[in-house]
This record gives sequence, C-alpha cells and structure tokens, in this order.
Amino acid sequence: MLSGRKESATAYTYLLPALIAITVVTVIPAIYNIYISFTNYGLFHYKEFQFVGLANFVEIFSMKSPFFSVLGWTFTWTFLSSILNVMTGLGIALLLNHPRLKERNLYRALLIIPWALPGVLSIQMWHSMMGSEGILNQILNVFGLEGVKWLTDTTWARISVITVNVWLSFPYFMVISQAALKSIPDELYEAAHTDGGSRFQIFRYITAPLLRRIMLPLFVTQIAFQFNNFNLIYLLTGGGPRQSMGQYFGSTDILVSYTFNLMREVQRYGLTAAYGVITFFMTILLMLCSMKFTNAMGEE
Repeated sequence: MLSGRKESATAYTYLLPALIAITVVTVIPAIYNIYISFTNYGLFHYKEFQFVGLANFVEIFSMKSPFFSVLGWTFTWTFLSSILNVMTGLGIALLLNHPRLKERNLYRALLIIPWALPGVLSIQMWHSMMGSEGILNQILNVFGLEGVKWLTDTTWARISVITVNVWLSFPYFMVISQAALKSIPDELYEAAHTDGGSRFQIFRYITAPLLRRIMLPLFVTQIAFQFNNFNLIYLLTGGGPRQSMGQYFGSTDILVSYTFNLMREVQRYGLTAAYGVITFFMTILLMLCSMKFTNAMGEE
C-alpha cells in the first residue's frame, strides 16, 4: 500500500511542472478570454470596460454579421484541405511503394523538399510566384495564354490556398503512409497473390483496412489544424480578396484570420474574444464529430 502511494506521489511530482505550465500558459488565458468576451473591452474602453452580457454573441449571430459567410468557407476549406492532404500523401506513398519502381529513394528525397523548407519562406515564395507579374503568369504568357488572377479573384484565390496547402502538407502524410505500408507483413500480399487477388482487391481487403487505424486519427487531427490554419491564409492572401468596401473579411478568410483582421482594424477586443470562444468550442465539436463518425479513437 505504502509503495503504491509512493509511486503515485512520484508520478504526480513529475507531472506537476507540466500541469503548472499548462495552467499558466493555457488555462488562465482561456478563462480570461471567456471573461472579456462578455465585456465591451476595446480601444475606447481600455481601462473602464463594462460587462455587456451576451451582446457580443448576439452581434456575431445577427444577420448583418459576416460570421456565417466566413464559417461556410471555413468548413469547406477544412474538409477539402484535410481530405486532399491525406489522400495526396497516401497516393504518392502507394506509388513509391511499388516494387518495380526504380530510383524510389531519389523520388522520396525530392518529394520531401516542401516539408524540409521553412513554411513561412515557402508561402512567401508561392505568393511571389502567384502575383500578377509572377512566374506562373509569365509561363502562361509564353504559351499565349492570359494570366490568371491567382490572388485577386475569389475562385482562383480559394483554389490557390488549397493548392499551396496540399503542396506544403503532402510530404508529411507521404512519410507516415510509407511507414504504415512498411508495417504490413509481406506474407499477406504473398498469400493474396497466390489466391489470384487483383491489385484493387489487395488494396481493398488488405492495405486499406490496415492503414485505416493509422490514417483516421491523423485525419481527425488534420481537421482541427486546418480549421485554425492562420499562417497560410494570412501570409498567402491576407484573407483577400475583400468582399466589399467597409467589410473586414475576404473571400479566403477563415474564422481565425477574420478574427485577427477584426481585432487589428476595429480593435474591439471583447467582440474578437467572443469569436475566439466560438472558434474554440466549434473546434472541439468538430473533432468530437469527426472521431465519432470515423471511430478514429475507438477500440478495435
């Protein structure tokens, strides 16, 4: 009994620094953020702000608010990016895993370059390439084609952010998928070939079920990450192109980038804190729904 209590005390002693750090860095700021979301705290009420109840949340959910427009694109962006990132990485890993492919190590080294480069530099590089006088439009002009408004047209800007996101993300899922493929015993494939199974049947009944336990949890975490992927949106398009004059959101703004623009331009910190609270709970709800739907964290 005493030995068990001593071991428990030792475990809590090791956990205590991490718990203190989480409390100071995460829990306390989160509680303060929730508190100011119910106030009119802002540039003009910096010291003498007042409690306003649900006024900020009522304003967000009103028909005049751009919240629902931004939310619609946020969900579209999240699911399209997550699916394309995972499927592109998995597809390339399956190609590299083909036994008859020569120089596969060279291809792996080349394909991992987007992951090796610093993300900020990569996004800035793409921003330069997609400019009106960027190299992509110059290449199109060489072939007699008209340049594309990659970052200033609503449709093309959305295609651009998703494309760049796939380029930045697929090497990670390629590496994970390759490791997962290597963990599948060769005996299963040999038995399937002996029984006359086609490539599609082998993938459907052997590869896909065994990859599922690894890829689904990654897909769930990818959804949470893409829902709050501020860096790519802000650095590539700045959330633009803007919808109309007098609005603080653009066609590629997701909730976090719109909240940042709102905080920077309007400086109503109580309102932006309310957006932060909504984003936090929506992220949790989205992850719970994803885990329930995919059974990613369930027992096998």
